[in-house]
Amino acid sequence: NPLFLNLKCEINSSANNSNYMRITLSIILLNLSILAQDYTWPTNLGKHLSSNFGEFRPTGYHQGLDMKTKGTIGHPVYAVSNGYISRIVSNFSGFGRALYLTLEDGQTAVYGHLSKFTPRLEDRLIEQQEKDQTYITNIFLSPGEFQFEKGDVIGYSGNTGFSFGPHLHFEIRNKKGQTLNPLTSGLSQDDRLAPFIDEISFTPLNNESWVNGNQLPQKFRVFRDKKGNYNFPDTINIAGELGISIKAYDKRQGANNIYQPHKIEIYINEKRFHSLEFERLDYKWQSTANYINDYRNYRLNFGNFIKLYQNEYDPKVPIHNEVTDGIIDLSQGYHDIKIHVMDTQQNKRELNGTVFVMDPFEIMITKLGETNKLVSFLIQPKSITIPIETIYAFSFTPYGFADEKLEIESSEKIESGKIITINKQKIKRKALQFIAQNALGTRSKPIHWIDKNFTGDPLSVNVNMDISHTEAGVYIQFQPEQVIDAELSLRLKGKYKYTNIPINQIQPSVYLSQPISPEQFENIIQIESILKSEIERQIQFDFPYTIAKPEASTTIISTDTYCSVRSKKSSIVSPTLMWIEAVHKHAPIKNGNLISRVYQLQPFERPLLKPVNIAIRYKKKYNDREKLHLYYYDQKEGWTFIPSENNKERNVISGEVKQLDAIAIIEDKSPPLILSTHPGNNGKYPSLELNQFKIMIDDKLSGFDPNESSFDLLLDNVPLIYTYQPKLKIISFDLRRPLSIGNHTMQIIIRDQAGNKTNKSIGFSVY
Repeated sequence: NPLFLNLKCEINSSANNSNYMRITLSIILLNLSILAQDYTWPTNLGKHLSSNFGEFRPTGYHQGLDMKTKGTIGHPVYAVSNGYISRIVSNFSGFGRALYLTLEDGQTAVYGHLSKFTPRLEDRLIEQQEKDQTYITNIFLSPGEFQFEKGDVIGYSGNTGFSFGPHLHFEIRNKKGQTLNPLTSGLSQDDRLAPFIDEISFTPLNNESWVNGNQLPQKFRVFRDKKGNYNFPDTINIAGELGISIKAYDKRQGANNIYQPHKIEIYINEKRFHSLEFERLDYKWQSTANYINDYRNYRLNFGNFIKLYQNEYDPKVPIHNEVTDGIIDLSQGYHDIKIHVMDTQQNKRELNGTVFVMDPFEIMITKLGETNKLVSFLIQPKSITIPIETIYAFSFTPYGFADEKLEIESSEKIESGKIITINKQKIKRKALQFIAQNALGTRSKPIHWIDKNFTGDPLSVNVNMDISHTEAGVYIQFQPEQVIDAELSLRLKGKYKYTNIPINQIQPSVYLSQPISPEQFENIIQIESILKSEIERQIQFDFPYTIAKPEASTTIISTDTYCSVRSKKSSIVSPTLMWIEAVHKHAPIKNGNLISRVYQLQPFERPLLKPVNIAIRYKKKYNDREKLHLYYYDQKEGWTFIPSENNKERNVISGEVKQLDAIAIIEDKSPPLILSTHPGNNGKYPSLELNQFKIMIDDKLSGFDPNESSFDLLLDNVPLIYTYQPKLKIISFDLRRPLSIGNHTMQIIIRDQAGNKTNKSIGFSVY
């Protein structure tokens, strides 16, 4: 073996250099390990993937590779290395039909969604199913029972279990049962394309954090240069503690699919600052995916951003570098940021940009005069003397709606400020917003000018309040329904004291507080908005909010007392202000009756580590209804059934949810549908050609629980051991031998999750 010969030569020639010997030995042992994990590809259909390792899913991470099978089933699946089948699984959900091949190196290859196994394994499965009279099995086998060599066929690709289409789900698990990235743990795939980057996001993490004069998270599209690398759109002005997230994805030549990048590194001023890598996962960590995925951007439908930082309270999983946390808190001045995004083949894409660290400054505005066509304004910094370089102007309607970015007709420097002119027609009946940028690159806080002839009356205008919760804390937003000429302030009213909270006017009719720690809301009973014009007006808002803490269980109740949430210990990872909102405009409910109000659980943009219990009370007049259950609204799937318990003595239906969604009690009285059957009623079939029963079903609201309690399939009054594919909604049964000549009856009974039942009898004959 050339490797051992090299080792012998190195040791002989370097006997006095123990460090050199240790390095050489480590390299050679690493090479031996890599050779030992040189697996064969598990299909012969090309190395094409629809999904890769670590991708974000609603249920967590994707913990393997989804290998394409040309949209069809029945293709051979091979042992990637020598080993034995240690486990056989058949189920309606999950991996469906699956094989676990324990390899000689101690790792286990998992093959999911198979259509069938090799005859010996298939016979073993059927034997167990017939013994237990169930399709659902989980068989553990001894090492000597079913041994296979590298390249042997062990089964055939399929579309069983919770599969969205024909493919092979493949995993490599270590001795602890944790999943490893197969493309770095034995499988190889040619890949010449580097990842792509669309956007970068900066998230303020405390009340001293700013991004371009704003304390809310900010996203920026990046642009690609001629070399194929990416750049910030401009220098970004930041201050305080911040987290970076990027919207990035990988591609491979010859495929339209997008994949999760393998590794991301952040460099600040050319020094590596933090890194993360999708290399090892565990099914126990599924709920932590929402702390690696930028959950706020995901919930706001901005797509999947990968967080390049970890908050102190985030669950620790070995994706992020364990030594650093990735949180940026830089000294004043300019800093270069470089982000490397890589795939498993080390194809690299680079994102470059510059940040300038400085708190935003305040500006003053004075209207100087106007002509028939132009209006002139003087804009100056309030305190600092660094000259203003650029001014941005925006117009808004009198009711606060954004209108357009305005063109500056002329600009003249005067001391540290600027005199600008704007087209008079463009600002007629409008409110204006100005943002300045000085010579250093620092952005100002916005300032506003309002035509007082078109402002609302501060004493009568309706003011709306909204609350949101980010990683920095809680934001309180006031929004008068019309632009007003008045100062607005905020204070929290407690049992014994008032707390004044700084507030910024971020648009002509939008006022936003600085982020507030949830703990500051202890003992608060009201939120007050104070409008100061010629007469001071106080507007008081009730405080239907509850502080939930990770170390304890907390109950949150809606203002009408009909809906409640109870967090469990560790449902949340940090103190969180929680509340329940009654929704007036909600998604339509088809094929069901809305029994309760629709309630939105808040804050919807914050993730849960563990589910929370929920309950809704209904009116006594519905006490005799049997098909009442809880549902939550999913943006893709619509109203979705929640397994529920109905306490008729208390008129309460309870369940649990994994996300803070909209929930309601809905009555589903519509029976499920049997769309088609094979054989068909009164059908006649040649004995040798009838080899499978197939029933297509559907349900319009509650759907089916993928379990044998949902279905009965009988042939001539004898129960059959059938399978069910939940995405296709197909019940099927493969005949192992031809049916006898003559008349037969197939009986089908299906039950949806609400308890509605449909029964159908099919008579057919065989000749």
